[in-house]
Amino acid sequence: MPKSRLDEIVENKMQEVAARKKLRSTNQLQKAAAAVDGRFLQALHASTNSGVNLITEIKPKSPSAGVLKEHLSLEIVLQSYNKYACAISVLTDEKYFGGSLDLLAEVSAGSLVPTLCKDFIIDAHQCFEARLHGAEAALLIVKILEPQQLSELHAIIAQLGMVPVVEVQTEQELETALTVNPQVILINNRNLTTFDVDLATTERLAPQVPPSAVTVSASGIESRADIERLLGVCNSFLIGTSLMRAHNLDEKLAELAGVSQTSGSLSAARNQ
Repeated sequence: MPKSRLDEIVENKMQEVAARKKLRSTNQLQKAAAAVDGRFLQALHASTNSGVNLITEIKPKSPSAGVLKEHLSLEIVLQSYNKYACAISVLTDEKYFGGSLDLLAEVSAGSLVPTLCKDFIIDAHQCFEARLHGAEAALLIVKILEPQQLSELHAIIAQLGMVPVVEVQTEQELETALTVNPQVILINNRNLTTFDVDLATTERLAPQVPPSAVTVSASGIESRADIERLLGVCNSFLIGTSLMRAHNLDEKLAELAGVSQTSGSLSAARNQ
């Protein structure tokens, strides 16, 4: 059976991490990484005027959509994101998504809100790298991890004061995710095997997430209508592709947040 794109990405990630370990050991990273205070979770619990929490994403390209942002002006993007986002997700995979750990560090330095390291994390080394580059949360994808791996990586991320964001796409994956008592569950509407997107995934899984965890819906959310469709089961949304393609970021973000551009900055009000 030929390898899926996901298998290919994970295999490449294993090679990348092995190469980086030769440059700097995991033990060295662990000693250098300073813990943070869980600000990412606080941001997700903060209320907004519109009742919607947006995690805005920086994703220069993707395997399914190709190049999304030919020339990324980070300063301009962050000006808009800082107004409307409760947090910012940064793709740090370079080969398939055009991101990097350096990009994460730049965003973390220029952001008024906490950052999420979004990558295919399979090794503790990556958790320490994420913290050293400013992340206050890190993504764990249940589909690519054995239960023991998930438990160990979840514990490491939490020990660093970061928030583990546990991604699921099926009922079985959600069942596995709940074994680590996650504080944040991200429901991916994109099937990582077929790359098909269906917002019904959030509608189906969100009611099964316990109230103790924040539910975040991701992938395929392109309009205010999409958000309103899901508001009955979820009020936190991770949005990347539609923002990377937007010609007017402020206008698009205001639409998604359900506020007028003249009403001012959601994040500024949150951070005062």
